[in-house]
Order: sequence, then C-alpha cells, then structure tokens
Amino acid sequence: MLVDAVIKNCRIVGIDGVVSGGIGIDGGKIVAIAKDQNLPSADEYVDAKGRFVIPGVIDPHVHYSLYRPYEEDCKSETRAAVCGGITTEALMTWGGMDKLLAPYKEKFEEAKSTVERHALANVAFIACLFTDQHIREIPEYARDLGITQFKHCLFLRGKDAEALGIPSFDDTKLYTALEIASTLAPPVISMIHAENVEIYYAIKEKLMKNGRKDLRAWTEAKPSICEAEAVNRVIAISDYLNVPIYLVHISSSESLDVAVQAQARGSKVIVETCPQYLSLSWKDFPENYVPAKCNPPLRDERHIEKLWWGIQKGYVHCIGSDHCASVGKGELDIWSAPAGLPGLETLLPVMLSEGVNKGRISMEKLVEVCCHNPAKVLGIHPQKGTIAVGSDADLVIVDLDESRSVKVENLHTASDFTPYEGRELKGWPVLTMVGGNIVMEDGEITGKPGVGKYIPRKFS
Repeated sequence: MLVDAVIKNCRIVGIDGVVSGGIGIDGGKIVAIAKDQNLPSADEYVDAKGRFVIPGVIDPHVHYSLYRPYEEDCKSETRAAVCGGITTEALMTWGGMDKLLAPYKEKFEEAKSTVERHALANVAFIACLFTDQHIREIPEYARDLGITQFKHCLFLRGKDAEALGIPSFDDTKLYTALEIASTLAPPVISMIHAENVEIYYAIKEKLMKNGRKDLRAWTEAKPSICEAEAVNRVIAISDYLNVPIYLVHISSSESLDVAVQAQARGSKVIVETCPQYLSLSWKDFPENYVPAKCNPPLRDERHIEKLWWGIQKGYVHCIGSDHCASVGKGELDIWSAPAGLPGLETLLPVMLSEGVNKGRISMEKLVEVCCHNPAKVLGIHPQKGTIAVGSDADLVIVDLDESRSVKVENLHTASDFTPYEGRELKGWPVLTMVGGNIVMEDGEITGKPGVGKYIPRKFS
C-alpha cells in the first residue's frame, strides 16, 4: 500500500492520552495510525522528531469583515490561522458589513465562494441573528445552508444598536429564537453574548463626565455584574425552554459561578472563554493603550485564575479567539475605538505557554478544549477534532520548547497590533496540515489559497 504521506516519530495526543507512533495519510484522510515500522510506504515523509501531534485546532468564534472587507480578511486571516495551528474557523460575521441585515440565503453562495477561492483554513458559518426575518428563518438556514449555530448579541441594544443601524436585540427576540431552536432536532446551538448594557450605559456616563479615557475605565464601565446578570437571565430562559446554549467569551469569575451552578442542576450550558481572558489583565498595558479594548473587557488575576480552574474541572468547554483584525485603532480614544483583538495566530501558543508549560493543563486537556469539544459543538466530529482513522488529515506538530517573542511584524494578520507585543510565549506550532496538505512549516506559508473549504453541518 502506497499512501500520500506519512508523519513518523510522533507523540499523538488524544483526549484520553498520548501514544507514540505515526500517521498515514491518503486522499486528505487519516488511513493508518501505527508504530513507525508498521506504517505504509508513502510518497512524502515528515519527521515529527518526537514532538506532539495534535488535531488541527478548531476556533469556534471568529469575526471577519467587522472592520475590513470580507474578501481581504479571507485572504489574510486564514494565513494567520494556519500559522497558529488553526485548521477550521467558525465565522460569526461574514459576507460584509454592508450586507449585515440581509437574509443569509442572499449572501451565502458568494460568501462561500470567497472562502473557497482564498482560504488556507477550513471555514464554517455561524448566523448572527440581527432581524426578525433572521430569527424566522433559523430552520431554513439549518436545513438548506448547513448552519447549525446561531449568535444572539444581547449587547446590541440602545445606542450600540443604533450606531450600527441594527434593530435592538431585546428579550422578546431572544425568547422567540430559543423557542424556535427548541423545536428542531437534532438541536441547533444558540451562542450568546451575555451582557446587560443598561448597567454599562449608566456607569459609562459617569466615567465620561469625570473625563476618564484610560483602559481601566473600559473595564470599570463593564463590571462583572453586566455579564453575570445576563448569564443568569439567559440560563433561566434556556432552562424553561429546555434548549442548549453556548456562552461565548466568558470573562469573569461570577459568570462562571452562575454557569457551574446551572450545569450542576442539569442545565444544557456550554461555556467558552478566550486566550485573552486567560492571560491578560488591564494592568499589563500602559494607562492609555486603547488597542487593548475588547468586549468583554480585560479584567484581573482573580478572574484569570478562576477561568483556568474552570478549564481544569471541565466547566469551561471551548476556547475561541473572538478574533477580529483592525487597523488604526490606537489613534482613537477608549470610547470611540472599536472593540476587538486579533487572536488567531496566538490562541494555541497562549494555551501552550500559559496552560501546558505552566502546568495548569495537560496536552490532553488542551486537545479537549481546543479541538475535540469545538468539533462536537459545531457538529463536525469525528470528521475533525480528533486523530483517528477516517478523520480528515487536519494536523499540527507542536514544539513545546520553542520560545518566541511576539511581534506584530512577524505575524500574518492584517491587524496592525497584537496585545502580546514583546511577550515571550513558549510552545508553538511548527507544522500545520489541512486536508493532508502542508500549509505552514516553521512559520512560513507553504499552502496555496483555496486549500480551505466551507464545512457544512449535516441537519435532517
């Protein structure tokens, strides 16, 4: 038997352990996992040199076209993804801001075609529910487009919604959408940005009157109660309707406590956090460093350690970057600058450096929260998210000992900053494979645009 490629001398990581051996790849699929001497012959051999090999990382929370043209983000940000070991991205925003309110069926084919012309990583779509029509058409998006995750933006109320020309997302819309979701089988996943913006507006007004424009003011304007109260409210509605929910970018100890209590009583609550909430505090930046503005805001060490605890104990299920690329953000003040951080290329290095290498989590736990669980949530497991015969050959070789000082000039995102500028991270991907194709090796892009594919989810 002759196969396309063999990766030998591996330490293959799964959620249940690490095994030594090699991987045979043919036709974009894994066809053999065995001791090196038992692997088939191949046209190409890759020596992992005894390093860890993990499934391609799946980022369940990515934004394109928030601040840049959609097509340009497809070109640049999938490069950043594969350089960071991410082989599949789930896009929350796609198709362009000028079409934000359009029915998804109207922009789907063009958005999909753009991905398949330019992407180096695979892409799945998530539908953000901005209008009543979006909500009514949830069953059609699942059945016809293969979209089974739907984003609810609770913060888009009042002035924030008006600024984007979007109808306010009130609790009526939330209840209606979750009620529709509860009627579908298999169940779709409702992904919720939980935030009480009324509290934020009141605090923000006071801070602005006092002339506050520093980074800490942004954190103070959105205290943890804004998130925790909304998490509690959303869980109450989802419990009543008996529908699963996915809490995106949880950032606070109090919110996690609410989710843990709900999980203990049987609520169907999936929790995501992001690398920035596991590694960055507002204290890490100069007072007026506006680029570090993100939503939710950066908090402090108490919250950071509680979130790591949540991962260790299995209460936090997924890691998403909440990535968005922007340029010129540092020229604005804290209230007018857009929120959001670039994070695709640094997601895995942060989890390796701050998690594995600091003894907070094992490699098995990393694979669980960065590969296995996101694949399950997106409905693409075992096609992706695991190293198994029959699964797609989306694979990453990781060097736990490699240290790099992060500099935006060495990253592949189009964003003109990184919140990790000058920070030493230990543990980096050194080879990324998408569908059996090597797309990144030793920090250099080796793949061709179009290797990445749109990934529909099956829905009956």
